Amino acid sequence: MMSARKAVAGMLGVALILVGVSFLGFGLASALAPVLTVAGGAAVTGVLLLLPPLVWALAKGPTQNVTTQPEPALEGLWLGELSRLALKKPLLAVLVAVAAGAARSLLRKS
Repeated sequence: MMSARKAVAGMLGVALILVGVSFLGFGLASALAPVLTVAGGAAVTGVLLLLPPLVWALAKGPTQNVTTQPEPALEGLWLGELSRLALKKPLLAVLVAVAAGAARSLLRKS
């Protein structure tokens, strides 16, 4: 378990990183403003700060390794939650089961 102090320190670290990136973006936009106007400088700065994480996310994105059979423990958990829902709201449980069955059959075909 993570202690409360470590959690607070982690949140503070993330906040400091976000503030630092924000000031970096503001500085870059301010430096580009005389050349590209304020809007142009902000647009170029936004692209420069957005492009590296976007390229990284696309490179590390999901692959085609999709398992065909769900794990038995997760399937049992799913059925337990659906049965609990059926006790309180039977029509909603039927709709959820139909949607889940349709999604499962579509995923098996692809």
